[in-house]
Amino acid sequence: MLSNIIKAFSSTARTPTRAFSSSSRALDISKVILVGRLGADPVLRNTSSGKPYYTYTVATNVGAPVEGEGGKLHPPPTSWHTVFSFNEFQHPALQKLGKGSTVYVEAELEMRPHEPNSASTDKYRYDRAFLKHQKLSVINRVKPESEQDGSDE
Repeated sequence: MLSNIIKAFSSTARTPTRAFSSSSRALDISKVILVGRLGADPVLRNTSSGKPYYTYTVATNVGAPVEGEGGKLHPPPTSWHTVFSFNEFQHPALQKLGKGSTVYVEAELEMRPHEPNSASTDKYRYDRAFLKHQKLSVINRVKPESEQDGSDE
């Protein structure tokens, strides 16, 4: 009897659909969240078409300190992430940040394939991660070098 009920239910069951959209495909998301310190002042650059953008590096450490020889603790290895900001509305905020500022960054992750160089002997190159800036929150601001007047605060 139970098997008859299951068969009846499965034959009338519909494929789940999203009620809020007529689209049959869900949007895929590839997002990275970084909380770390700027490795240098953000740098203003221009694309080949002349559009301004900023690049900045964020240093992060993952994990607990590692015990070395003699029981001495060493900080975990540092990972460096280069972020590209094409959003001109965020540029004024980036101009006010300096090396050492602690930031929260949300970025879109795009994997770009390695382009082999004929002069390169390294044929086992990996794809590169391209981080496109989406959101920035400042946790602790350090003045950029251009704003420092040489006096200690």
